[in-house]
Amino acid sequence: MGKNEIIGSPERDGSLQLDCKVKLFISENEFARSSLSRGDYSSETFNLVHVAAGEPLSTALVDDAELVVVELDGSDPRSMQRLTTLRAQRPSLPLIVAMQGADLATTRALIRQGVDDVIALPLDRCEFSDAVTGILATAGGTLPKAERLAPVVAVAQSVGGIGATTVATHLAYHLGENGGAHGTCLIDLDLQFGNAATYLGANPTLTMDDLLTAGRRVDGQLLRTVAATCGEGVAVIAAPERISPLEAVDTDQLLRILEVARQEYDHVVLDLPGNWANWTLSAIDKADIILLVVDLSVGSLRQARRRLTLFEETGIDPSRLRIVANRVERRLFRTISVRDAAETLRYPVMATINNDYPVVQSAHDQGVLLSSIARRNRVAADLVALAASIAEQLHKD
Repeated sequence: MGKNEIIGSPERDGSLQLDCKVKLFISENEFARSSLSRGDYSSETFNLVHVAAGEPLSTALVDDAELVVVELDGSDPRSMQRLTTLRAQRPSLPLIVAMQGADLATTRALIRQGVDDVIALPLDRCEFSDAVTGILATAGGTLPKAERLAPVVAVAQSVGGIGATTVATHLAYHLGENGGAHGTCLIDLDLQFGNAATYLGANPTLTMDDLLTAGRRVDGQLLRTVAATCGEGVAVIAAPERISPLEAVDTDQLLRILEVARQEYDHVVLDLPGNWANWTLSAIDKADIILLVVDLSVGSLRQARRRLTLFEETGIDPSRLRIVANRVERRLFRTISVRDAAETLRYPVMATINNDYPVVQSAHDQGVLLSSIARRNRVAADLVALAASIAEQLHKD
């Protein structure tokens, strides 16, 4: 039987004040290794229950808990079984798993079995507090996020390899850097070949695939668990590691994910695939601004014109479309000029980005932004100016 203790005092400065009953089921050795203190939490709302990782959790132990944090030993089948039993007995109970060395396969399996979050052992107080308060806020509906929906910027490409992901990653970063408290979420919808997370130096354990397979369990907490933080103000939901047919994507599920992202963040940026499916247009339909990235080549402009015709035929408001010319050479004589591009596309070119491919490629290889390795670089300056212009247009009302 577990040893049940009350943690803390409600008068202690810096204590985590909770509005519902939380229980932590953890072995004495693991608690001793953690940075938690028995004086950290409100005595009325937080219980520590010392149980070994393989010891069953009876109904009486869980009792009136409104959120539980459970230690999991991945090498002990009994530990996994008690987790399965707990979820079967209390399917709607918010649940956090604490374990050592959660690899990708294990984390995915836990999320799919209904676990709300996975945190590391030994427990870190800040991570623990963030996980608990985040889930309680979502479960209790205490955050008025449903009333606000973040603007969406979709970044499309005329042809593959044209630098659209470079535009998307820098746009997301600069919007997050200069935006509100909730940050910017970049969603890599190039589900087969996306590199947005790599370009931002992220190494996520979860990807868009986990959200697409989560069904109605997708909420703010799960989405933020999947999103990898890439510096202050920006997070990225990475493309799946495996390649699957684009047609396999459930459009309703994708739109559910976008809706949650718009509730959770101040801005949402979509990095769209080069190949098109029905769900691609559904995602674009949610965008406030659609950036179509082109270069000044015949092939790129021809495909861009086809994209624009598709947008027009599907009823997308032309006022939402912006043309960005990438890799523009700053020389006097060019075969195709920016003016030629605008005339061909029958749309004005909103912005141009200089060509400095070696520096851009070096930044990608290092997983950093251009400004990190070349502050005075013209491409970096053009991308900052583009982000500032987009931010102004999004919030001009």
